[in-house]
Amino acid sequence: MKIKSSLFALILVLSTFLAACGGQDQAEESGEAEENEEIEVTEETLQIYTTIFPLEDFARKIGGEYVDVQNMVPVGADAHTFEPTARQMIEVAEGDAFIYNGAGLEGFVDALINTVGEENVSIVQASEGIDLIDYDHDHSHGEHEEHGHEEDHDHEHEEHGHEEDHDHEHEEHGHEEGHDHEHEEQGHEEDHDHEHEEQGHEEDHAHDHDEDPHVWLDPVLSITLAENIKTTLIELMPEQEEYFTANFNEVKEELEAVDAEFTQMAEEANKDTFLVSHAGYGYWEERYGLHQVGITGLSPTNEPSQRQLQEIINFANEYELNYVLYEQNISTKVAEVVQDEVGAESLYLHNLEALVAEDVENEEDYFSLMRKNIESLRTALE
Repeated sequence: MKIKSSLFALILVLSTFLAACGGQDQAEESGEAEENEEIEVTEETLQIYTTIFPLEDFARKIGGEYVDVQNMVPVGADAHTFEPTARQMIEVAEGDAFIYNGAGLEGFVDALINTVGEENVSIVQASEGIDLIDYDHDHSHGEHEEHGHEEDHDHEHEEHGHEEDHDHEHEEHGHEEGHDHEHEEQGHEEDHDHEHEEQGHEEDHAHDHDEDPHVWLDPVLSITLAENIKTTLIELMPEQEEYFTANFNEVKEELEAVDAEFTQMAEEANKDTFLVSHAGYGYWEERYGLHQVGITGLSPTNEPSQRQLQEIINFANEYELNYVLYEQNISTKVAEVVQDEVGAESLYLHNLEALVAEDVENEEDYFSLMRKNIESLRTALE
C-alpha cells in the first residue's frame, strides 16, 4: 500500500508537471501566433488603383511585395468609354493611391477625383511631365497631306468656304448691281465672319481633346510613367526607397532594351506606313518615323464617314498596304470592310490599354506584348 501510495503520488506530480509544461507550450504557441499575427498586421501593403494595364504592370514591378495593385478597367474593356461602379469609387477612396494616365484618355477621371478628392488617397497623373503630341483631326484617317494628296487638300478648301471662288465669281459678274451687291458682299462678310466664329468655337472645342494620350506605347516615354509611379510609392512608403528604386531601374533598363529593338526593326523595314483599326499609334511616328493610317480616330468610337472610308481604301491600294492590323479590344467591323476592299491580310497589334483573357492566361506583361507588336510591324512593313 505504501509503495502504491508513493507511486500514485509520483504519477500525480508528473501529471501536474506535464500539464504545466503543456500549458506553457500552448501559451508560448499562442504567444507566437499572436506575434506572427502582429507581424502580418504591421507589415504594410499599399493599396494601389490604376486605369490601364501599363500602369498596373509598372506599379506591380516597382512596388513588388509592398503593393497590392488593382486595375479598375476590366479585362477586355476600353479605357476611353469605361465607367466605374459606385463600389469601385468607394474602394479607390479607401486606397492609398489612384494612378491614371491622364491626357483625356479616361473620361471618368474628373468625376472620380471630385468624389474621392477629400479622402486620404494620393491622386497621380502618370503622364505628368510628358510632352504630348497633337492629334491631327483633319487627317485622322490617313496621312494624306504628308504623302502629297492634293485632292484631299482641295476637299479641305471646299469644306472651308472657297473664298477665292467667291472673289472670282464677283469679278466675272462685273459688280453690275452696285450698291445692292455691296450690301450682299457685306452680308457675305458677316456670314463669313460668323462662320469663322463657329469654326473657331469648334476648333477650340476640338483642341480640348486633340492631344494624343497613348504615351505608354513609346517605351522611352514609359520611363517617365514608371518614374512617376516610383516617386509616388516612395512618398507613401519612404522606408522602402532603396527597394523601389532598384526595381524601377530594372524596369527602365528593359524599356530601353525594347526601344533599341523597336528602332532596329523600323530601320530595317521596307515601308514606313501601316493600316490599323484605330489611330492610337502616333507616338511611333514621333519616335521611329512610322506612319499610322487609323481606320477609326483617336478614340475607337470615332468611326469614319463613307468618304473617309473610301479615302482609306484608295490610300491602302495606292501605297500597297497589304495588312490590316486589328487590336485586342477594338471592334473589327469597319476594319473588316477595309480589309475586304483592299484584299489585305490580317495581323494583330496590342494597344496595351487592357488585357484580354488570353493575355491573362499567357501571363503577358508590357515587355512581352510590345515585343509581339514589333514582330507584327516587322511583317506589315515588309
